[in-house]
Amino acid sequence: MSDRRQGATLAATLRPRLRFAVAWVIGGAAALFVANALSGTAMLIVVPVFGTLWPALMLEGAVQAWRWRSAGIPAFLFLFIPVISLPFAAFAANHALYWSHVAPSWLTLRSDRAAFDAALIGGSMPTGITGMLRAPPRTAFRTIIGFDGDWAAIVHDPTDRMAAARGWNGGPVAPDIRRSFPNSHTIWCQRLDSHWFHCQFG
Repeated sequence: MSDRRQGATLAATLRPRLRFAVAWVIGGAAALFVANALSGTAMLIVVPVFGTLWPALMLEGAVQAWRWRSAGIPAFLFLFIPVISLPFAAFAANHALYWSHVAPSWLTLRSDRAAFDAALIGGSMPTGITGMLRAPPRTAFRTIIGFDGDWAAIVHDPTDRMAAARGWNGGPVAPDIRRSFPNSHTIWCQRLDSHWFHCQFG
């Protein structure tokens, strides 16, 4: 086989694998976002599927690299595709999981903002809220409480200091807001609107 023909055949063989890797990165991140936003149970399905596809891609790449070993260095492209896709997948998955926590709170606040404003001055709790904690000047509208005691809330903070909670992936949390509410510690927060935040607590 001539070098030109071999190169064309190699390129044609690589294209579907490159498309699959791109689909794995983007589709996997989208699936993680939806599963985590809608139901923690769905994550029990999505995470194993998402995780096992990469070893399959790597194994298939190794097999193809062996078959194309006569092509020399270009044969390693079959292994390069899954290897280079891994950091992109990790980046996409990290951001998908982060925003899948924030999105439900943003939608809840946006759809019932008047009820949240009324609750701040003594009105009834908005729909979908499991509890309300006051630690002046802040008010937390609890949305989720986990089996391990961790909980999430839509937090009203007129001081905006909760914006300094960047504990996602081990980031810093300002000392003055680590214990914003009793019997808990602040992990991370994301601004939703004006003085409103989505926050995670441990």
